[in-house]
Amino acid sequence: MKAIKIAQMPPPTLPITATVKQAVTALGSERGCAVAVMEGDRLAGTISKDDILLRVVGGGLNAETTTVGQVMTSPVRTASVETKAEEALKLMISSRQCYLPLVDGEGRLKGWLAICHLFQSQLEDLRGELDSLEAYICVDGPGGD
Repeated sequence: MKAIKIAQMPPPTLPITATVKQAVTALGSERGCAVAVMEGDRLAGTISKDDILLRVVGGGLNAETTTVGQVMTSPVRTASVETKAEEALKLMISSRQCYLPLVDGEGRLKGWLAICHLFQSQLEDLRGELDSLEAYICVDGPGGD
């Protein structure tokens, strides 16, 4: 399955000029760990809870006056909308990030994949397989009577 089928659409975004305080509010309302930072229609970076803790709180910056553009992670690691969910999960684990922006062939942001989306999808697939196996075993019972 392609990762875009699991991804959040539209992706959570903030303009590059948004303040860190606005980012905190957005993160809370999205119940996520990060959002995409946009400069116009171009993906400029990402801002995560870790970025805020390390760069803003740890750096003694003012969340009301510091913009996300000043503390965002950039450049951004992205994946194609054609990326399979398994590949996306491997990339996220190897890069130690809990989110992955999905972009089209022109680099436009199309979806936002969080590791929890992948885990939930995997759990649903496993639950379906378990139900199928249980139904198969219970139809005839052991021994084929």
